[in-house]
Amino acid sequence: MVGVGAAVLTGVVAPAAGAASTGTATDKQIATAGVLVAGDLPASYTQSARDTSSDAKTQKLAAKIPACKKVVAFMHATDTNTEVKSDDFSQGQTLVDNTVTVFPTAAKAKAAVDAYAATGVPACFGQLVGKIAQQAGGKAKADIKKVSDVTAGDQAIAYEGPVAITESDGSQTTLAFGNLVIRVGRGVAVYSYNHDAQISIQTELEHAVESSGTRLQDALAR
Repeated sequence: MVGVGAAVLTGVVAPAAGAASTGTATDKQIATAGVLVAGDLPASYTQSARDTSSDAKTQKLAAKIPACKKVVAFMHATDTNTEVKSDDFSQGQTLVDNTVTVFPTAAKAKAAVDAYAATGVPACFGQLVGKIAQQAGGKAKADIKKVSDVTAGDQAIAYEGPVAITESDGSQTTLAFGNLVIRVGRGVAVYSYNHDAQISIQTELEHAVESSGTRLQDALAR
């Protein structure tokens, strides 16, 4: 499985230390600046409205899984602060999106990311994708692991791994799943991506993270 990798993100978005906000941009404007836009990805990607109903169903299902308790708490923390979701960007089996949350202070943003880093995400996501597949009449087995040495912004954490999926008709495929969280000051960007496990999206993902992350950093500094 080829994914984001530690080397890909090192130095992509510089830390926000020393960049004090002047208060001229609202939190909504700041969050909007950091969401993915069409220009962040190759022209071959198709932009479509985010399926927020699917996001809500996934969160509701996660709330029923004990291993996802802290992950759900992180979702709640982002939901209750200023949050903006990007559209979905797809190409074949590849799907990329992100969600940006602006917290009142950098300390609160850091606390949220610290908690997320200690949530046991691999166990949660492994059970969650299984439950989602069951609801569709199939099954799925995930091998999600924390990516070591990811460096971007003031904090960064990533989880990746293959997900073997068996559809209701018996057909099988393996997708690569990834979840990347980057904090820049009091802004937190969560990138979700999945793609055919046999291909690499490193180049386009790196560009997308750098472009959107830089806009978020610049908006925070205004």
